[in-house]
Amino acid sequence: MAKEALEKVRQAEEKAREITKEASQKSRDIRRDAEARADERYKEIMNMAAKETEALREKARLEGEQEAKPILESGKAKAEELSALDDKVLEDAVNIILERIVKADGNR
Repeated sequence: MAKEALEKVRQAEEKAREITKEASQKSRDIRRDAEARADERYKEIMNMAAKETEALREKARLEGEQEAKPILESGKAKAEELSALDDKVLEDAVNIILERIVKADGNR
């Protein structure tokens, strides 16, 4: 009877070791799986952030172009107006400016 009891204790101990070993392996598997999922999620988040950053950049570029368009058109129109001035008008304007500069410097 003592021999049977010892055998049952030995079997119980062996079963406990087996359960502990399986639990440790399961724990490692769960941890590895969780780390893989976390890594995958991190990559997804970084990819989404990169796409959002690019979309914001493109939006800012388009808004900048829209804001600059009327300014550029206005400058172009003014440049064309100046280019269209008659040479005589330009010559008169230059003479007036030179006269004012000469008078201002000559009166010192």
